[in-house]
Amino acid sequence: MLLIVTTLLIGTTVPVFSIARGIPIGTTIQPQNQYIFVGGQNGTWFQVGQAPRLYKILLSDYSVTRLTPVSSQGTVWGGGFSGSQLLVSGWGTDDASYGPYIWLYNGASVVTEASLDHYGQASSWSGGDIFAASYNGKEWLLSGLGSGPLGTDLENHMSLGTFDGNVFTDLSSLVPNQQDAILYTNAWNGQYWLVGGGYTRNGVLFTFNGKAIVDLTAQAESAISNFASVQSIAWNGRYWLIGGVGFLAIYDGQNFADLTSGLSSLLGPGFTVNAIAWNGDEWMLAGGSPVAQLNPSQAWVVTYSRFGFVNLSRSLPPSLSNTAQSSSILTIAFAYPSWIFGGYSGLDGGMLLSYQNGSFKDLSYLVNDMSYVIWIWAGVLKSSQHWFPSFAFASSAAAIQCIVSLCVNKNPPRP
Repeated sequence: MLLIVTTLLIGTTVPVFSIARGIPIGTTIQPQNQYIFVGGQNGTWFQVGQAPRLYKILLSDYSVTRLTPVSSQGTVWGGGFSGSQLLVSGWGTDDASYGPYIWLYNGASVVTEASLDHYGQASSWSGGDIFAASYNGKEWLLSGLGSGPLGTDLENHMSLGTFDGNVFTDLSSLVPNQQDAILYTNAWNGQYWLVGGGYTRNGVLFTFNGKAIVDLTAQAESAISNFASVQSIAWNGRYWLIGGVGFLAIYDGQNFADLTSGLSSLLGPGFTVNAIAWNGDEWMLAGGSPVAQLNPSQAWVVTYSRFGFVNLSRSLPPSLSNTAQSSSILTIAFAYPSWIFGGYSGLDGGMLLSYQNGSFKDLSYLVNDMSYVIWIWAGVLKSSQHWFPSFAFASSAAAIQCIVSLCVNKNPPRP
């Protein structure tokens, strides 16, 4: 192992394997082929004239390719990666169906694109949105909001479903604590999905293993003093980090640990965690006003590691620290060796930033026709249709550093 590590340090490529997922990939990647996919919209929430925006940006030279996930009105709320394809979605009016769309892309061409009801019975999702998608090796879990019939008196309701690339299955009737709310986020950890949402002060949290749902809402309410709408969920290979309106917590699969006081000591009690990401070494958290809510707010960025919380907000560009205009960070991705942030800034519209070695770089000029940057995914292109998530490279680099410094440990300190 030490001989291999020495070779890696001298060479120009790094063998990719994801520690967090425990999945060997067994190949090498070139960081100069690293891209980010940036999704969002032009136009203001709740007003006529909203148009989707999706860009593929090569980080080595900042060349931009515009993609079209849905024609006519709409937005890009979110997406995910299956290992070979990106699924991007939101809401759109590209045909007679008013509701969510599916857009699958292999890095070179579109695999399939159509309204959700093209793939199966999706009437309960009518007039709704897909906010999040994650993959378990077999199928995608889609979560969001629906306005179609569900056998309740609710005008809107939380929506859930699976999509295997060809067939959509609506699972909205299984959602516990059904209410007029949104399932903003979901993620897979190798055994089950953790799904979260709600709206403002009402939170919902449950697991789904592909067959059965376990409602965690009551347990979360008991353990987390300020539990409210869940806006972001992420897994680091050992535990979940969960954030939302006014709270932050760890969930290890059995118990919750409330981290809210640590974060509020830096930000005050009125924070919202919109985005959480892990790079193999530390967590990055960011927020402001929640997505699709036009509340006055200031964007913030904080790291969390075994050393505690570190507030990076004072290093943000002046446009984000200007208290005269609202700003918010809505999404985070790790594109080795930089963090990438997206959101919006008052008069400036869509915001795109990178962060490395203690400094932020404003890349908003790359998305100057976006009002909001809502979703980012980072990946490395190995061949014309062969992608790896950037986190795999980050995990490999972190592992090498750990081995070289003789810090291999079966039970490393939290996080």
